[in-house]
Amino acid sequence: MASSGIPATESTIGARSNPSDAPGTPDAVAAGSAGRPVNPKLVLLLVCVAQFVLLVDDTIVNVALPTIGDDLDFSESSLSWVTNAYFLTFGGFLLIGGGLADLLGRRRLFGISLVLFVLASAVCGIAPDSGVLVGARAAQGIAGALLSPAALAILLATFREPAERARALGTWAALTGLGAATGLLLGGALVEWTHWRWIFLINLPIGALTLLALPRVIGPDDREAVRRVPDFAGAAIGTAAVLTLVYTVVETPTHPWGSTRTLLGLTIAAVLALGFTLRQRSAAEPLLPRALLRMRHLVLADVLVLVAAGGLFAMFFFLTLYMQRIQGWSPMDTGLAFLPFSVGMGLGAAVSTKLIANRGPLLPVSVGPAIAAGGMWLMSRLDEHSSYTGHLLPALVVTGLGLGVAFVAIIHTATGGAGEGEGGVASAMVTTCQQIGAAIGIAVLVTIATNHTRDRMASGILERQATVDGFSRAFEIQAGLMGVAALLGIVVGVATERHHAGRK
Repeated sequence: MASSGIPATESTIGARSNPSDAPGTPDAVAAGSAGRPVNPKLVLLLVCVAQFVLLVDDTIVNVALPTIGDDLDFSESSLSWVTNAYFLTFGGFLLIGGGLADLLGRRRLFGISLVLFVLASAVCGIAPDSGVLVGARAAQGIAGALLSPAALAILLATFREPAERARALGTWAALTGLGAATGLLLGGALVEWTHWRWIFLINLPIGALTLLALPRVIGPDDREAVRRVPDFAGAAIGTAAVLTLVYTVVETPTHPWGSTRTLLGLTIAAVLALGFTLRQRSAAEPLLPRALLRMRHLVLADVLVLVAAGGLFAMFFFLTLYMQRIQGWSPMDTGLAFLPFSVGMGLGAAVSTKLIANRGPLLPVSVGPAIAAGGMWLMSRLDEHSSYTGHLLPALVVTGLGLGVAFVAIIHTATGGAGEGEGGVASAMVTTCQQIGAAIGIAVLVTIATNHTRDRMASGILERQATVDGFSRAFEIQAGLMGVAALLGIVVGVATERHHAGRK
């Protein structure tokens, strides 16, 4: 099989005048404040720490929600907004974040957004009431939407040689599952040993150390580089479309899919999406560069991320409920139970990196989701008497292994064709699909599981068993989603190979 690594000419659009800045010399990109070359591994560590914190915040509040609700007098219906506010704004503002990364410069936006994230985390940690906490969580999401594409754009600009970029993206992709699982573990530990407020305050020392290291690890942005001015009018329309869609979806547990409010929200989102599309076709500098949209393999990889994220984050949601409500485990025990998943995902990412370097992304991008589908099918076989070692542990390891194999190849494909000046937008497209997929997946599957549980109880099944049956139905659908992702992976892999073969 022909190699599908990214040719040097493709990942270094915009030649530099200094010979030392040639493609394949990441030290030239990762220069510190004094202009000294810095080990690119430090750059990778820095941006991965930032991304890791964002991913941890996706799940760290889950095990603390009951305690937060009691302390701040949340109603049962409003408590979900502690997570939804972050989810909503993070997914909604990513397109603007990607455009700003390319306009303002990667390092500048990285620093600004990290400061905003730390400040928002501080407000979350000292919030006196529910309204302040939800507002601060929304601010956290906006800051994260600016920080994530800037971090990935730095990574893409630093690691340009195909094998090095594949290894760096392997680490980045592994953080998706590792961050989510670590959030559950860390949240459980902090709630059990300290106070729930520390799930937010812990971001302060991490953010401060990252900010201190930033000018020493990553060189200043190239002020002489020609920067395109994104279409911010289009960005506003696109952001409104995403916000409307995600808000409508996360409210479906309260307003069913067939309700007038939900149908109206979906209609408005569709109209805004159409307006965004028309605007992008007419804009002189579209938010989504036409060169990226013409790369069929890149667009298909983003669709694959959308589908896979719907299964992954819904898995964490339902397994957490299963462990605490059915098995009766503490928050700390729940977090520890996810560690084998993180190990499996790390091993899968290592395998995928080698496969991409030697054979291209076709095999991992298709086989990985299929393995994950098998793990989620095992989860659908869980019942109220299932043991951890005999039932849950194998399912977690298999699922983590498959997702680790898949995500490295997916992210490599979804960002590999972006030029240096388009790295922020390419990364924003990937993360937007991830956040939207997660939001839609959780909302749809919660509705399905709840309805199935209600039907089982109406037929005379006890509530505990009926709840497990609802979870099982959700896991079956998640396994189906991963099966669809595996089929999409074949299409993505073939399109990627054809793209690179055409450039030779």
